[in-house]
Amino acid sequence: MTSLLTTAFVKSVIALHLLASPTTVLSTDKPATPESFEASAYVNKERKIRLSIDKSAAEAMTVNLRPVGKAATVFTEHVGRRATKARLLLNVDQLPDGLYELELRTASGQLTRRIDLKTPVETVLPQRLLTIR
Repeated sequence: MTSLLTTAFVKSVIALHLLASPTTVLSTDKPATPESFEASAYVNKERKIRLSIDKSAAEAMTVNLRPVGKAATVFTEHVGRRATKARLLLNVDQLPDGLYELELRTASGQLTRRIDLKTPVETVLPQRLLTIR
């Protein structure tokens, strides 16, 4: 009899706990997709873009560089699905100054970054002559 009462009490406590606990609803509006790659890019002093790509998924990637607002690409590179890392050096010293889009595209998503190419201005430092007498 005691175990029967204990079982009934435990069941009611568990039922009350489940009813009182907030329900967790998963949002299905926009499912979270894992990032399949990481990338970093910068323009060095010699007007070359250094691009570093680390992929976590085995999928092909296309790298495009084009002027902002134009469809024609000035550079295209394909990274195979078996490559997990890619290090690219884009020589852009012949391109005119302006804004460019660097687009990395895979089947699971894309990453677009703007790059501002400017011709470096040489600064002339004053020269001094020190004479010790």
